[in-house]
Amino acid sequence: MSDVDSEQPATDRSTSASTFSVGGLCEAISDHVSGGFPEEIWVHGAISGLTRSANGHVYFDLVDPTAESGAATSAVLPVALFSSSKQIVNRVLRRSGGMRMHDGIEIRIRGRVSYYPRQGRIQLVMSLIDPNFTLGQMANARQELLQSLADEGLIEQNRQLDLPALPLDIGLVTSDQSAAYFDFVNELTSGGHPFKIVLHDTRVQGLEAVPGLSAAIEQAGRVSDVVVVVRGGGSRTDLVAFDHEDVARAIAACPVPVVVGVGHDVDRSVADELAYHSLKTPTAAAQFLVAAVHNYSIRVRSAADRLEHLASWHVAHAHHQLVGNGSRLAVASRRRLAQSKLEVDFAAERLTRSPAHALRQAESGLRLHQTRLAALDPTQALARGWSITYRVDGDNRTLLRRPDDVAPGDILETVTSSGSVRSTVVETSGAAKASAETHNN
Repeated sequence: MSDVDSEQPATDRSTSASTFSVGGLCEAISDHVSGGFPEEIWVHGAISGLTRSANGHVYFDLVDPTAESGAATSAVLPVALFSSSKQIVNRVLRRSGGMRMHDGIEIRIRGRVSYYPRQGRIQLVMSLIDPNFTLGQMANARQELLQSLADEGLIEQNRQLDLPALPLDIGLVTSDQSAAYFDFVNELTSGGHPFKIVLHDTRVQGLEAVPGLSAAIEQAGRVSDVVVVVRGGGSRTDLVAFDHEDVARAIAACPVPVVVGVGHDVDRSVADELAYHSLKTPTAAAQFLVAAVHNYSIRVRSAADRLEHLASWHVAHAHHQLVGNGSRLAVASRRRLAQSKLEVDFAAERLTRSPAHALRQAESGLRLHQTRLAALDPTQALARGWSITYRVDGDNRTLLRRPDDVAPGDILETVTSSGSVRSTVVETSGAAKASAETHNN
């Protein structure tokens, strides 16, 4: 037997009878799947890879919530929501407050397990959704996160910061060219204040929103006076990124105040709870900052008005004091001048009345002095018989007061009223004996 012949399969009718065609096997699998799941079932999991087709159908995979986004998972259930059932599902979601399905959301859905022959896969044909499950899961997760952050003391951390008196340097965290961006910027710039806006562009919805928001908040906090996080309105599930722990911790750790303006009115997100201030819309967030700058301007103008008023009061008070002091000085000067005039007039009158009396007193005093002077005049004493004796020593004459003032041989000169007598001392004891040479001068 040749090698070629040995490679040919043997013909066996029993074996040929058990061989399925592709269509037959797919039909058998479909029958087994339908038999195994004759009724619709409920399944819960997290949405991954959601797409919407042009004909209105929605397709996604349902994975276990514990599986990380983008990571390989051991269990994946494809789900198909056809347009006919989509209308029913949308009505249920609208009644729940506008919830939307997107990646990362945990859902509980009902559907029929079926086999799709064209792609050779088992899938769940979705017919209904339980929104209360999703919202309950979100609420529970949000409450657990808030409690954990509160235990760490992070809830009030950003609120304890001080908003700058003039918050003009704004770090804006949102999606570029979005409605939220334009609402915020237009409202902020319409007030005429010199705001400086630095945009930190990031996704605000979907799987990329959480790391994008966290990084943008951290970056904006390093370069701005205040960080503003805004996005437009959306369903509760659209805002799931603002309930994420990473975003919450980024807000708590931000070194400057964080203002959140997310367009929702029903629930407060975790980001709202941790922010310095939370507003309902991006427009309201802008109005908050405009009001802060406006109030600062009012305080500055009020302080300037008070300063101007105080300065005017002090000037008026000083002027009043100056006028009063001038008036008092004028009155005091006039009074002093009048008093001085009276004193001058009185002195002049006294001077007018007393010259003769003063003259007589002066003449009387003069005569008294003349009399005293005449009494002391030695010529008067000489005229009465007194004489004055001098010791003569050359050209010098010394008044002789005692005998001890001369010695024998000294020359004496005795002055009388009519002349003088010179003599020589012979002896100085007792009665003087002198050989006098008398001559007239």
